[in-house]
Amino acid sequence: MPNIGKQSPTAREQTIGTVGVQPFRILAIVPGAFCFGLQNITLALFERISKEVPSHFLVTKWNDGEFPGRLRRLDIPFTETWLGMFSRKLDWCNLRMTIECLIKLPSAYVVLARLIRRFQPTCIFLANHHEAILLWPMLLFLRKKVVCHLHDAPPAIPFQKASYRIWRTGIGRFIFISQSARARMAELGPIHQNDAVIWNGVEIRDLIVPRKRTNRFSTTFGWPADSLIVGMTGQMTPTKGHEDFIAAAALVARANPRARFVIGGKSIEPFFSTLRAQIAAEGLPGVIEFSGWAESASDFFDGIDLFVLASRHDEGFGLVLAEAGERSLASVATRSGGAIEIIVDGETGILVKKTNPDEMASAILKLLEDEQLRQETGGRARARVIEFFNLDRQAGKIKAFLAGI
Repeated sequence: MPNIGKQSPTAREQTIGTVGVQPFRILAIVPGAFCFGLQNITLALFERISKEVPSHFLVTKWNDGEFPGRLRRLDIPFTETWLGMFSRKLDWCNLRMTIECLIKLPSAYVVLARLIRRFQPTCIFLANHHEAILLWPMLLFLRKKVVCHLHDAPPAIPFQKASYRIWRTGIGRFIFISQSARARMAELGPIHQNDAVIWNGVEIRDLIVPRKRTNRFSTTFGWPADSLIVGMTGQMTPTKGHEDFIAAAALVARANPRARFVIGGKSIEPFFSTLRAQIAAEGLPGVIEFSGWAESASDFFDGIDLFVLASRHDEGFGLVLAEAGERSLASVATRSGGAIEIIVDGETGILVKKTNPDEMASAILKLLEDEQLRQETGGRARARVIEFFNLDRQAGKIKAFLAGI
């Protein structure tokens, strides 16, 4: 039997959610064993959507407990089953992952069929395309309205183009989180003219202007009170550009001795050790520190003077830039996918080339050494986030889209 997050239907499940005049119920299927950007934004959306619309989550049993725990705290019912991942890589680790997924997939189909019969959703909400691949036969068989919230498109290689023609048939509509994600998906094959682009959003909180940085990191790491603190945070993988950030930090630190740098996020090996070795080789221990995971993103952003997104790949959106802007922080960001839809170059931040530490360092120095420019840029960033990336407004758009399909 599946592990049911809520053993009996809540009052919310027993009533029909309504947007406008059309009632509907949402079954959300979410990938991933850990909570990263995709999982965080899905939780934030459904924290709002589920207040009016009966919602139920199907999540993988391969998880670290954080995602189900947060669903419990939000009082959103869920069911766990074996939702794994396919891989085209032929190393033993990926082969084992694919084999385990295939072995357990029939039981996942059974759980999904029973959940559909019990919950009777009007709409199935897939939080990314991986679940469309995994559940494709069931999606066709069940004949439910299916919406895929597309965060990151697969690469436009022949294998992905061929497979897209198959699994696309299980999806009714896409919601893309950026124009960049939509354009990259269109490289795989046709998309529907009614597929929507709805940017991700962040919660808008009160802020005293002009903003004052907290002493969180200067106290933790014993830095001087007049330090200028530059931060980056996100999933600790090579595609996020940590190595470029450290190389840029070395250039900045030589030019401005007040500069200090903090890297947020979970420490994932072996890449974490690679970064520590690079910091040691640059002679920067004590200048660059790791803050670890922060329960609240605003705690991280409130403790820095400038934010950097150093991604080497095309971001589906670049949510951390919106989170930084909401805190009235200026940002330096690579021209990476959806990031260029958040940052207006020269107005709300500075855009630089990917994998170019020299250009990144120059942009960081420009904003660090001109406090007025930094404050004005941050103020414009907050105004843009309030206008275009307000989470309540974006959740309302998604809710209306789901109700109208």
